[in-house]
Amino acid sequence: MDSGSTGIIQSQVVTIIPILFVDDNRELANIFQFYLEKTGLFTVHVCLDGDDALEFLNGNEVQAIVSDYDMPEMDGITLLRQVRNLHPQLPFIMLTGNDSKEIAIEALNAGADFYQNKGEDLEIQVLDLSHKITILVEKARAEAAIQRKDRILEVIGHTAGRLLKGENFYAEMMVTLRDICQVTSAVGAFIGNPIQHGEELPGDVPNVVTWWTGEGMHNGTYPKDIRNLFSDLAIATSKHWDKDEHFILTSGTETSPSEQQVLDTLNITSVVFLPVSSGNERWGFLSLFYKESKIHLSDPELYAFSMLTKLAGAARYRAYMEEYFKNPVEKSLVGVFLIKNNRFIYINPRFSTIFGYSRTDIIRSKSLPGLFEEEDVELVMTTLSDIQSGWRENGHLEVKARHRDGSLIYLELYVTMFRCNDSPCLIGNCLDITARKEAEEKARASEELLKQNMLTSLHEKETLLREIHHRVKNNMQIIASLLRLSGFKSGNPEVHDIIRDCRNRIFSMTSIHEKLYETDDLVRVPLGSYIRDIGNRIILEFEMEEGRISYVVQEDEPVLVDINTGIPIGLIMNELITNSIKHAFPVDGKGSIEVSLSSDNGCKRIRYHDTGVGLPIDFHSKKHTSLGIELIHNLTHQIMGTVSFTSGSGMTCVLSFPVQHRVTSFN
Repeated sequence: MDSGSTGIIQSQVVTIIPILFVDDNRELANIFQFYLEKTGLFTVHVCLDGDDALEFLNGNEVQAIVSDYDMPEMDGITLLRQVRNLHPQLPFIMLTGNDSKEIAIEALNAGADFYQNKGEDLEIQVLDLSHKITILVEKARAEAAIQRKDRILEVIGHTAGRLLKGENFYAEMMVTLRDICQVTSAVGAFIGNPIQHGEELPGDVPNVVTWWTGEGMHNGTYPKDIRNLFSDLAIATSKHWDKDEHFILTSGTETSPSEQQVLDTLNITSVVFLPVSSGNERWGFLSLFYKESKIHLSDPELYAFSMLTKLAGAARYRAYMEEYFKNPVEKSLVGVFLIKNNRFIYINPRFSTIFGYSRTDIIRSKSLPGLFEEEDVELVMTTLSDIQSGWRENGHLEVKARHRDGSLIYLELYVTMFRCNDSPCLIGNCLDITARKEAEEKARASEELLKQNMLTSLHEKETLLREIHHRVKNNMQIIASLLRLSGFKSGNPEVHDIIRDCRNRIFSMTSIHEKLYETDDLVRVPLGSYIRDIGNRIILEFEMEEGRISYVVQEDEPVLVDINTGIPIGLIMNELITNSIKHAFPVDGKGSIEVSLSSDNGCKRIRYHDTGVGLPIDFHSKKHTSLGIELIHNLTHQIMGTVSFTSGSGMTCVLSFPVQHRVTSFN
């Protein structure tokens, strides 16, 4: 017994042999009983006649029978024949006081294992008898163990065959445990790990398979509670579960209180535990429960049980892989395939559904490139070759194929490589994207149609807007012409000047509509060109001699403004240029006007400078009440800008404003 294993027996221990001694001479029988039990190897039960012996044999464990030959009611030969009918392999030794060869031959022919005369030296006779009994029992045990091994292996072979045919692992293991219990006289068994971790949900893969005869239960315990008791026992013995060898738990051999409680509840004496591994991990144990005391396993039994644990572990691993890997692949909505040596070795149902061929047809007669349209075959073959050569790790393609019914299908193909038994294999999946492609094509056509409609609508609105700008310009020119005619009719120079100023203001607004009419986007105009046209037109309106006033517009970079900014700036420039022509230059004097456009901290800056007489000494723009200055301030506020005036070598006005790119609605 392992010194650190309470209640756990693993070594080969000599067990007490129960003997049935039959002799009508009670005194002699008691002497034999005394000396045989004194050896410490046997327990002896004495019967005085054959009938009592058969009755005792029917309800008790007996591993050897020693019987007198000469008995009054049933002689030893008759008893031997009846025992052989019931127990063909039970060791039987015939004792007799008659040294007759005929009796010896008759006994041996009837099935006796040994024939021994009763001698005068009882001590030597008992020693010889003990030796013969031990040899016979060991032989019988070995033969029984071999028979059990053969029967266990027969059960294992049947189970293996059923599992190879695809039968359910858990159902087959339950049948196997039942058959093993019948062969080994166990009352129950489990394989796996019965410890319950939380509540098991419906559909969960069971972690343990159990079987129980239902016999020997007491204390209100029924088969439905077996799983809980197995779990309690596994927890109680968990300190031994890290062992790689079998162990036996036997009642009364220093078992722990929790272990003994489960044994008592189950009404069993011994439990055998053999480790079971599934894949590279410990799954649990093969455990068999016995009502009789089981001290050790014979080598044949241990071999047979080891074969069962290996089969169960491998089959459970396969069942686990199928449950969590193969079955989901079989139910997958994506086509999955395996290729080895350029041939399909597996496809799931979805793959065959995508192409319309049966799994058998594809595996037997199709290749992966051959399933696709001719224009994609070379691409697929090149991709597979690159993956197999290691040039690339995986491939992702969009290809076209033909369904068996001739319809065109679009597929998204993923392929990569792995090694199986040191051979390269390709694994991939394909997704039918025909519906998506058709939807994309419809969306693309709808988008193109919408785009064309929008372009048509935009063109119509551009035409309309261009016509609006053109008509506004024409109407304002008509207004300006009417004002010009009115000025001609008036003989008052002051009225003539007022009308001219109004005409110039109208022109500054007309000019931006003319510029917008000429642009492509009908939204923004070049500010430099706009200011240049305004100045030239005003100088022309004043009918001044050529070369008297120099007018120059400079810009660091083109500045574009929309109509909301352009009209106020045009009116401001009109006021500044008109003021310079009227007041800055002496009569018949010459001068120059310079306008420069630049950028400053995200704002646009217009610097207006004339070389005239400058501003009055007491000039203050915010206190000045003239219409022109007031108009400039209001227009500057309208474009959220700032304006300043300075005098020195003429007059300088600086206008700063942010450029706001406003979205102009055609509605």
